[in-house]
Amino acid sequence: MQTTAAEALGQHRDELEQALREAVGTTHLPLEAASRYVMGWEDEHGRPCDAGGKRIRPALCIQAALAFGGTLSDALPGAVAVELVHNFSLVHDEVQDHDAERHHRPTLWALLGEAQAINAGDFLYARAIRALISGTAPLDRRMAALDVLTSAITSMIDGQWHDIAFESREAVSVDDYLSMVAGKTGALLSAPLRIGALLAGAPAADAQRIGEWGARVGAAFQAHDDYLGIWGDPGETGKSNTNDIARRKKSLPVVHALGNADAATTVLRIYARPDISEGDIEAVVNALEDAGSAEYCRERARSQVEAADALLRDLPFEAETRERFEAIARFFVERRA
Repeated sequence: MQTTAAEALGQHRDELEQALREAVGTTHLPLEAASRYVMGWEDEHGRPCDAGGKRIRPALCIQAALAFGGTLSDALPGAVAVELVHNFSLVHDEVQDHDAERHHRPTLWALLGEAQAINAGDFLYARAIRALISGTAPLDRRMAALDVLTSAITSMIDGQWHDIAFESREAVSVDDYLSMVAGKTGALLSAPLRIGALLAGAPAADAQRIGEWGARVGAAFQAHDDYLGIWGDPGETGKSNTNDIARRKKSLPVVHALGNADAATTVLRIYARPDISEGDIEAVVNALEDAGSAEYCRERARSQVEAADALLRDLPFEAETRERFEAIARFFVERRA
Protein backbone atom coordinates (compact mmCIF):
# COMPACT_ATOMS: atom_id res chain seq x y z
CA MET A 1 0.00 0.00 0.00
CA GLN A 2 1.33 3.43 -0.94
CA THR A 3 2.47 5.62 1.97
CA THR A 4 1.04 9.14 2.04
CA ALA A 5 3.17 12.23 2.66
CA ALA A 6 1.61 12.73 6.06
CA GLU A 7 2.30 9.12 7.03
CA ALA A 8 5.90 9.34 5.84
CA LEU A 9 6.56 12.59 7.69
CA GLY A 10 4.98 11.17 10.84
CA GLN A 11 6.80 7.84 10.69
CA HIS A 12 8.83 7.10 13.85
CA ARG A 13 7.55 10.31 15.49
CA ASP A 14 7.47 8.75 18.96
CA GLU A 15 11.07 7.54 18.72
CA LEU A 16 12.15 10.93 17.41
CA GLU A 17 10.45 12.83 20.25
CA GLN A 18 12.08 10.57 22.82
CA ALA A 19 15.52 11.11 21.27
CA LEU A 20 14.94 14.88 21.15
CA ARG A 21 13.93 14.94 24.81
CA GLU A 22 17.06 13.03 25.78
CA ALA A 23 19.22 15.44 23.77
CA VAL A 24 17.67 18.56 25.31
CA GLY A 25 17.58 17.28 28.88
CA THR A 26 14.91 16.72 31.51
CA THR A 27 16.31 18.57 34.53
CA HIS A 28 15.03 21.80 36.10
CA LEU A 29 18.02 23.76 34.82
CA PRO A 30 16.71 27.02 33.31
CA LEU A 31 18.39 26.42 29.94
CA GLU A 32 16.83 22.98 29.60
CA ALA A 33 13.43 24.24 30.74
CA ALA A 34 13.54 27.11 28.25
CA SER A 35 14.51 24.68 25.50
CA ARG A 36 11.64 22.34 26.35
CA TYR A 37 9.31 25.33 25.90
CA VAL A 38 10.84 26.06 22.50
CA MET A 39 10.45 22.43 21.48
CA GLY A 40 6.75 22.57 22.40
CA TRP A 41 6.72 20.07 25.24
CA GLU A 42 5.93 22.54 28.03
CA ASP A 43 3.96 25.76 28.34
CA GLU A 44 5.31 28.96 29.91
CA HIS A 45 4.52 27.57 33.38
CA GLY A 46 6.39 24.33 32.83
CA ARG A 47 3.24 22.27 32.41
CA PRO A 48 3.23 19.48 29.79
CA CYS A 49 1.73 20.37 26.42
CA ASP A 50 1.87 19.22 22.82
CA ALA A 51 3.00 22.09 20.58
CA GLY A 52 5.96 20.45 18.88
CA GLY A 53 5.20 21.31 15.27
CA LYS A 54 5.51 19.11 12.20
CA ARG A 55 9.18 18.05 12.62
CA ILE A 56 9.65 18.18 8.84
CA ARG A 57 13.44 18.29 8.78
CA PRO A 58 14.12 15.29 11.01
CA ALA A 59 11.42 13.37 9.13
CA LEU A 60 13.31 14.01 5.89
CA CYS A 61 16.53 12.80 7.49
CA ILE A 62 14.85 9.57 8.59
CA GLN A 63 13.20 9.03 5.22
CA ALA A 64 16.52 9.49 3.40
CA ALA A 65 18.31 7.03 5.66
CA LEU A 66 15.61 4.41 5.23
CA ALA A 67 15.52 4.95 1.45
CA PHE A 68 19.22 4.10 1.24
CA GLY A 69 18.93 0.97 3.34
CA GLY A 70 19.81 2.46 6.70
CA THR A 71 18.09 1.95 10.04
CA LEU A 72 16.27 4.27 12.38
CA SER A 73 19.22 4.13 14.80
CA ASP A 74 21.49 5.26 11.96
CA ALA A 75 19.26 8.24 11.27
CA LEU A 76 18.17 9.46 14.72
CA PRO A 77 21.34 11.38 15.71
CA GLY A 78 21.19 13.32 12.45
CA ALA A 79 17.44 13.83 12.76
CA VAL A 80 17.82 15.18 16.28
CA ALA A 81 20.65 17.47 15.23
CA VAL A 82 18.80 19.08 12.32
CA GLU A 83 15.65 19.66 14.40
CA LEU A 84 17.59 21.28 17.23
CA VAL A 85 19.43 23.48 14.72
CA HIS A 86 16.12 24.46 13.15
CA ASN A 87 14.74 25.50 16.54
CA PHE A 88 17.94 27.35 17.42
CA SER A 89 17.50 29.35 14.22
CA LEU A 90 13.83 30.08 15.00
CA VAL A 91 14.68 31.44 18.45
CA HIS A 92 17.29 33.79 17.00
CA ASP A 93 15.06 34.80 14.07
CA GLU A 94 12.25 35.69 16.48
CA VAL A 95 14.59 37.99 18.37
CA GLN A 96 15.78 39.64 15.16
CA ASP A 97 12.27 39.98 13.72
CA HIS A 98 10.66 40.93 17.07
CA ASP A 99 7.96 38.33 16.50
CA ALA A 100 6.07 38.10 19.77
CA GLU A 101 4.07 34.98 18.87
CA ARG A 102 4.52 31.77 16.93
CA HIS A 103 1.76 29.21 16.46
CA HIS A 104 -0.43 31.01 18.99
CA ARG A 105 2.24 30.88 21.72
CA PRO A 106 4.49 33.67 23.03
CA THR A 107 7.98 33.43 21.59
CA LEU A 108 10.81 32.81 24.03
CA TRP A 109 12.23 36.34 23.94
CA ALA A 110 8.75 37.72 24.69
CA LEU A 111 8.75 35.60 27.86
CA LEU A 112 12.36 35.81 29.01
CA GLY A 113 13.88 38.74 27.15
CA GLU A 114 16.18 38.83 24.16
CA ALA A 115 19.43 38.00 25.97
CA GLN A 116 18.17 34.79 27.56
CA ALA A 117 16.44 33.73 24.35
CA ILE A 118 19.77 34.02 22.54
CA ASN A 119 21.37 31.88 25.24
CA ALA A 120 18.68 29.23 24.81
CA GLY A 121 19.21 29.24 21.04
CA ASP A 122 22.94 28.76 21.54
CA PHE A 123 22.23 25.89 23.94
CA LEU A 124 20.10 24.14 21.32
CA TYR A 125 22.91 24.56 18.78
CA ALA A 126 25.42 22.98 21.18
CA ARG A 127 23.13 20.05 21.95
CA ALA A 128 22.59 19.52 18.21
CA ILE A 129 26.31 19.10 17.57
CA ARG A 130 26.66 16.78 20.56
CA ALA A 131 23.77 14.62 19.36
CA LEU A 132 25.30 14.10 15.94
CA ILE A 133 28.83 13.33 17.02
CA SER A 134 27.58 10.98 19.77
CA GLY A 135 25.80 8.70 17.30
CA THR A 136 26.70 5.06 16.69
CA ALA A 137 27.36 5.23 12.94
CA PRO A 138 30.98 4.74 11.84
CA LEU A 139 33.14 7.76 12.60
CA ASP A 140 33.73 8.66 8.96
CA ARG A 141 29.98 8.82 8.34
CA ARG A 142 29.42 11.01 11.40
CA MET A 143 32.20 13.38 10.38
CA ALA A 144 30.84 13.63 6.83
CA ALA A 145 27.39 14.35 8.25
CA LEU A 146 28.82 16.96 10.63
CA ASP A 147 30.54 18.70 7.72
CA VAL A 148 27.22 18.88 5.87
CA LEU A 149 25.44 20.23 8.96
CA THR A 150 27.96 22.96 9.73
CA SER A 151 28.06 24.03 6.08
CA ALA A 152 24.28 24.26 6.08
CA ILE A 153 24.31 26.35 9.26
CA THR A 154 26.80 28.74 7.66
CA SER A 155 24.58 29.05 4.57
CA MET A 156 21.50 29.55 6.75
CA ILE A 157 23.13 32.38 8.72
CA ASP A 158 24.37 34.02 5.53
CA GLY A 159 20.85 33.83 4.11
CA GLN A 160 19.43 35.42 7.26
CA TRP A 161 22.01 38.21 6.98
CA HIS A 162 20.87 39.02 3.46
CA ASP A 163 17.19 38.71 4.39
CA ILE A 164 17.60 41.39 7.05
CA ALA A 165 19.73 43.55 4.74
CA PHE A 166 17.01 43.43 2.08
CA GLU A 167 14.63 45.26 4.41
CA SER A 168 16.61 48.49 4.02
CA ARG A 169 17.46 48.02 0.34
CA GLU A 170 15.15 49.55 -2.23
CA ALA A 171 16.37 47.39 -5.12
CA VAL A 172 16.19 43.62 -4.61
CA SER A 173 15.98 41.40 -7.68
CA VAL A 174 14.29 38.02 -7.92
CA ASP A 175 17.76 36.48 -8.37
CA ASP A 176 18.96 38.21 -5.17
CA TYR A 177 15.97 36.82 -3.34
CA LEU A 178 16.38 33.28 -4.65
CA SER A 179 20.05 33.27 -3.68
CA MET A 180 19.10 34.34 -0.16
CA VAL A 181 16.42 31.66 0.10
CA ALA A 182 18.82 28.96 -1.09
CA GLY A 183 20.82 29.66 2.05
CA LYS A 184 18.18 30.53 4.59
CA THR A 185 15.65 27.81 3.81
CA GLY A 186 17.06 25.51 1.15
CA ALA A 187 20.22 24.61 3.04
CA LEU A 188 18.34 23.31 6.07
CA LEU A 189 15.97 21.25 3.94
CA SER A 190 18.78 19.86 1.80
CA ALA A 191 21.12 19.01 4.68
CA PRO A 192 18.81 16.57 6.54
CA LEU A 193 18.49 14.43 3.42
CA ARG A 194 22.24 14.37 2.76
CA ILE A 195 22.90 13.63 6.43
CA GLY A 196 20.41 10.77 6.51
CA ALA A 197 21.87 9.29 3.34
CA LEU A 198 25.46 9.60 4.58
CA LEU A 199 24.67 8.06 7.97
CA ALA A 200 23.07 5.13 6.13
CA GLY A 201 26.25 4.62 4.11
CA ALA A 202 24.98 5.90 0.74
CA PRO A 203 27.59 6.85 -1.87
CA ALA A 204 28.54 10.53 -1.69
CA ALA A 205 27.13 11.17 -5.19
CA ASP A 206 23.73 9.77 -4.21
CA ALA A 207 23.74 11.76 -0.98
CA GLN A 208 24.51 14.86 -3.01
CA ARG A 209 21.65 14.14 -5.40
CA ILE A 210 19.04 13.65 -2.69
CA GLY A 211 20.36 16.85 -1.14
CA GLU A 212 19.78 18.64 -4.43
CA TRP A 213 16.22 17.32 -4.38
CA GLY A 214 15.88 18.87 -0.94
CA ALA A 215 17.23 22.20 -2.15
CA ARG A 216 14.61 22.29 -4.91
CA VAL A 217 11.88 21.33 -2.49
CA GLY A 218 13.19 23.97 -0.10
CA ALA A 219 12.81 26.63 -2.78
CA ALA A 220 9.25 25.45 -3.38
CA PHE A 221 8.56 25.38 0.36
CA GLN A 222 9.75 28.98 0.78
CA ALA A 223 7.83 30.29 -2.23
CA HIS A 224 4.67 28.78 -0.78
CA ASP A 225 5.57 30.03 2.70
CA ASP A 226 5.91 33.58 1.36
CA TYR A 227 2.54 33.18 -0.31
CA LEU A 228 1.00 32.08 3.00
CA GLY A 229 2.73 35.00 4.74
CA ILE A 230 0.39 37.36 2.88
CA TRP A 231 -2.58 35.29 1.72
CA GLY A 232 -2.63 32.56 4.36
CA ASP A 233 -5.27 32.25 7.05
CA PRO A 234 -3.69 33.12 10.44
CA GLY A 235 -6.11 30.70 12.09
CA GLU A 236 -4.48 27.88 10.13
CA THR A 237 -0.87 29.07 9.83
CA GLY A 238 -0.54 30.31 13.40
CA LYS A 239 1.27 33.39 12.05
CA SER A 240 0.24 36.90 11.10
CA ASN A 241 -0.52 37.59 7.44
CA THR A 242 0.29 41.30 7.85
CA ASN A 243 3.63 41.20 9.67
CA ASP A 244 5.79 40.71 6.56
CA ILE A 245 4.45 43.88 4.97
CA ALA A 246 4.39 45.78 8.27
CA ARG A 247 8.11 45.00 8.64
CA ARG A 248 8.77 45.98 5.01
CA LYS A 249 10.08 42.51 4.20
CA LYS A 250 11.18 41.82 0.65
CA SER A 251 9.46 38.44 0.41
CA LEU A 252 8.99 36.77 -2.97
CA PRO A 253 5.61 38.37 -3.80
CA VAL A 254 7.01 41.82 -3.02
CA VAL A 255 10.21 41.27 -4.99
CA HIS A 256 8.19 40.04 -7.94
CA ALA A 257 5.85 43.05 -7.74
CA LEU A 258 8.79 45.45 -7.76
CA GLY A 259 9.29 44.44 -11.37
CA ASN A 260 5.90 45.95 -12.20
CA ALA A 261 5.99 49.75 -12.51
CA ASP A 262 2.58 50.45 -11.01
CA ALA A 263 2.99 47.99 -8.15
CA ALA A 264 6.54 49.18 -7.43
CA THR A 265 5.32 52.76 -7.09
CA THR A 266 2.76 51.74 -4.48
CA VAL A 267 5.04 49.39 -2.57
CA LEU A 268 8.04 51.73 -2.42
CA ARG A 269 5.91 54.70 -1.42
CA ILE A 270 4.36 52.81 1.47
CA TYR A 271 7.57 51.07 2.52
CA ALA A 272 9.21 54.52 2.79
CA ARG A 273 6.72 55.65 5.43
CA PRO A 274 7.85 55.69 9.07
CA ASP A 275 4.67 53.86 10.11
CA ILE A 276 2.61 51.45 8.03
CA SER A 277 -1.11 51.42 8.76
CA GLU A 278 -3.68 48.67 8.15
CA GLY A 279 -4.86 50.65 5.13
CA ASP A 280 -1.30 50.76 3.80
CA ILE A 281 -1.01 46.98 4.17
CA GLU A 282 -4.26 46.51 2.26
CA ALA A 283 -2.99 48.81 -0.51
CA VAL A 284 0.23 46.80 -0.83
CA VAL A 285 -1.70 43.51 -0.96
CA ASN A 286 -3.93 44.92 -3.70
CA ALA A 287 -0.88 46.06 -5.66
CA LEU A 288 0.68 42.59 -5.35
CA GLU A 289 -2.50 40.95 -6.57
CA ASP A 290 -2.78 43.35 -9.52
CA ALA A 291 0.83 42.49 -10.45
CA GLY A 292 0.05 38.76 -10.41
CA SER A 293 2.47 38.11 -7.55
CA ALA A 294 0.25 35.60 -5.77
CA GLU A 295 0.02 33.34 -8.81
CA TYR A 296 3.73 33.85 -9.51
CA CYS A 297 4.55 32.40 -6.08
CA ARG A 298 2.26 29.43 -6.61
CA GLU A 299 3.71 28.72 -10.07
CA ARG A 300 7.28 29.12 -8.79
CA ALA A 301 6.57 26.55 -6.09
CA ARG A 302 5.03 24.11 -8.57
CA SER A 303 7.93 24.43 -11.02
CA GLN A 304 10.49 23.72 -8.31
CA VAL A 305 8.60 20.58 -7.32
CA GLU A 306 8.66 19.40 -10.94
CA ALA A 307 12.42 20.01 -11.08
CA ALA A 308 12.82 18.07 -7.82
CA ASP A 309 10.84 15.13 -9.19
CA ALA A 310 13.21 14.92 -12.15
CA LEU A 311 16.20 14.50 -9.82
CA LEU A 312 14.66 11.40 -8.25
CA ARG A 313 14.89 9.47 -11.51
CA ASP A 314 18.69 9.23 -11.17
CA LEU A 315 18.58 7.69 -7.70
CA PRO A 316 18.49 3.93 -7.01
CA PHE A 317 15.01 4.02 -5.52
CA GLU A 318 12.17 1.60 -5.98
CA ALA A 319 8.97 3.06 -7.43
CA GLU A 320 7.22 3.21 -4.06
CA THR A 321 10.11 5.14 -2.49
CA ARG A 322 10.22 7.58 -5.39
CA GLU A 323 6.47 8.13 -5.15
CA ARG A 324 6.77 8.79 -1.43
CA PHE A 325 9.30 11.58 -1.99
CA GLU A 326 7.15 13.02 -4.78
CA ALA A 327 4.17 13.05 -2.42
CA ILE A 328 6.20 14.86 0.24
CA ALA A 329 7.19 17.56 -2.25
CA ARG A 330 3.57 18.09 -3.29
CA PHE A 331 2.53 18.29 0.33
CA PHE A 332 4.93 21.17 0.89
CA VAL A 333 3.29 23.31 -1.78
CA GLU A 334 -0.31 22.37 -1.02
CA ARG A 335 -0.21 22.84 2.77
CA ARG A 336 -2.32 25.54 4.41
CA ALA A 337 -0.09 25.97 7.46
